[in-house]
Amino acid sequence: MVVVLLLFGAYRSLGGAPLQAADPGVLLRSLHALLRASVDDLGTALASVGSAEVADSDDAPRARRVSASVQQTLDRLPPPGELDDGDAATRALLGAAAEDIGWAWRMLQADGANPGITAAVAALAGHASKCCDEALELLGSVPVGEPLHGS
Repeated sequence: MVVVLLLFGAYRSLGGAPLQAADPGVLLRSLHALLRASVDDLGTALASVGSAEVADSDDAPRARRVSASVQQTLDRLPPPGELDDGDAATRALLGAAAEDIGWAWRMLQADGANPGITAAVAALAGHASKCCDEALELLGSVPVGEPLHGS
């Protein structure tokens, strides 16, 4: 029993407490920027499908890690019922985009030279891009790190 308490105490002292975002809007803007960069990288990779560079690239594993970290961070936000409607909708859009991007990169890495796979990756990338665009509209067009409404 003492060992369990010690392990629990060590876990809590090393940051085991769940992350609570002070401002979900700021966090959502940061996650949007990560996803938008991954969508752009995916477009570049699609343009060079079949080349040796794409097959040997570390872009797919890195992008899948980004997608997974975005999904985990979204899971740490308060439940949608506790967010305002805009943040809840943005959260849903970014979650869909992260899922699409993760699968698109997996498929591209597995068999990017297959025309059917390439078409599916393009469809997923297009949907992820639309989700990111709609999320940006909900967030406003203020870039990450910039003050809102000129304040």
